Formats: sequence, C-alpha cells, structure tokens
Amino acid sequence: MELIEYIRLRNKMTQSEWENSFEKEEREIIILRHEGGGGSLRNGFWDWEAYFLAYVDCKTGELHKEEGRIAFPVTDTENLPYQFEDETIYRLKVREKLPEEVPNGALPIKNLFLVVEVLEKNVACPELEEILTEYRKPIILQDDVLGELTYDKQIKCFEGNIAWLGGRIHISLYVDKDNKSGITKAKKAIKTMVLEQEKWDADLHSFAAQKLTKLACEWAESDEEAALITEESFAKRISLSLIWVTSGGSFTAYLDDDDLFFGHSIAVNGSPKKGLLSADIEG
Repeated sequence: MELIEYIRLRNKMTQSEWENSFEKEEREIIILRHEGGGGSLRNGFWDWEAYFLAYVDCKTGELHKEEGRIAFPVTDTENLPYQFEDETIYRLKVREKLPEEVPNGALPIKNLFLVVEVLEKNVACPELEEILTEYRKPIILQDDVLGELTYDKQIKCFEGNIAWLGGRIHISLYVDKDNKSGITKAKKAIKTMVLEQEKWDADLHSFAAQKLTKLACEWAESDEEAALITEESFAKRISLSLIWVTSGGSFTAYLDDDDLFFGHSIAVNGSPKKGLLSADIEG
C-alpha cells in the first residue's frame, strides 16, 4: 500500500472502526505524561493524542522507558473529555493498538493506547518519579564560541544568545540532544558565521535587499514611499535577530523588516558551504 492511500484510508475511518483497531482486552498502565500532542480529523470525529515519556504495566510491574501516546475520540475540540497535565503521573485503563503494517514513509506504531478511563492522577510510582526527576534536569551545551545553549525538550532544539556586531542575536540549533554528529555539524555551521560575522551580516543584508526590494516597493502604501525604497535603503533598514541551524548545517537567518512588510520576518536560507540560496518573508 502506498503512503498516500494509507493516510486516506485512516482519515476515512469512522469512530467505531478506529476504536476496533485497538485490542478488546482492557488493561491498566501507569504513564508519565510529559508534553505534546494534538488531534487528527477522521470521519466525523477527532483522533486526539497526548504523549508520554514512559509507562509501567500494572499487571507485570514492568517498566517501559520508550516514549508513547495515549489516544481518545473527540467530537468537540473545545471541550476535550480528558485534560492530561504535563509532567504528571496517571494510572489509566486502556486498550493497546493492534499490530499494524505500515507503508514506507510512515512511522511504525509503538506504545499507542486508547484511553478507556482515567483511574488516578498524581500516582506514586518511584520508577517514573525517578525518570521525571532526570527529565526535569536542564540540558546545557557549553561552547567556547557560542557560550551556553539550553535544550528545549519540547521542540528538540538548543537555544541561546550570542554577541553580534555590538548587539545580541538569538541562535537555535534544531537538532536532537542525542544526535552527536548533527550537533557537531550545526555548531560548526553557526560558529563559521559567528567568527566571520561582519562578512555574513553584510551578505545577508545585501542578499535580502537584492531579492526583496522589488516586493517591498509593491507593499509600500504610496508611490512616494515606494520611491524611497532602494536596495541600499532596504539593506540599511533590516536587522538580524535570529539564526536557526539544522543538524545538516543549513540555516535560516531571520531579519526584522522595519515595517517594510508590515512586521513580517525576512528569512534568508543557505549554508556556509553553499552560500545564500533564497530569501522570502514569513509570519
């Protein structure tokens, strides 16, 4: 089955069909909820999910440290039947997802449970409490050039601020904390730019001006205002605020537009190896 066909079939499932894709047998588990989740619209209902960090099987007492999801049907997204708080331990009655073969391109389904009933909140569970304590510890990346970068667990990104031409800008390394090679590539890319910041700053301003001055003139509220927008004036008005780097070493530099585009950010994409590739407005 092709991926697109698989997705279409899932989206056509009625609530009854969807619930029948879980085992009939009910069991109890204790989960450590962390954060994240959301809904997917099916055929007349929403398949709503919340993520958990680990769980304990109440029957066997076995601790499962793999991340997973709990799901439940929703007909009104403004009034969810369950509200699962972050960093909280719950005991639940659930039905586990039946084994399912997925096509290439789809993530394998693991540790997915349909919520039957919430039995208890703030459950005492030493194994999960220990995991929660470890999870709450900040993850810090120290670097001689970039300084201290703090890992945001929810978006899987290292965040920090660095000196840039007499001011400060924000940097984000969009890479998982366990991806050591990705961290190395992302750090190398941003450090190249930081150590040659005068060149990169000038290039970013110049490139954005070349690509977007014409568009800025079209956005101007009058012909008189448009006449004042040249590549030179455009480049002077904008200012760098954020560099966002991927695990592959490519980046998006975000520049404040000084209301040339009514507050939209200017995004310039590229990499230290390939140079500047494109510029557009976002937000």
